[in-house]
Amino acid sequence: MSNVLNRLGSVLNSTHRSIVKVISVSPNGTSLVEHSDGSTSSIIGNGVQSGGNAYIENDRIVGPAPDLPFYDIEI
Repeated sequence: MSNVLNRLGSVLNSTHRSIVKVISVSPNGTSLVEHSDGSTSSIIGNGVQSGGNAYIENDRIVGPAPDLPFYDIEI
């Protein structure tokens, strides 16, 4: 049974990646960010300045992201 579970785990990647807007950077190594749906969260990392976009992976800043247009299309 664990073999089936391992195969399923390899198909379903548990890494969550997204682009966020950095609202503020704290001196303790965290940043307050805004997601595309308008929600905010505090994440680990302070490598992107306030007002910039950042790539996040599993609630950690990975690096700066370009400022590209974003469209949300519902089907």
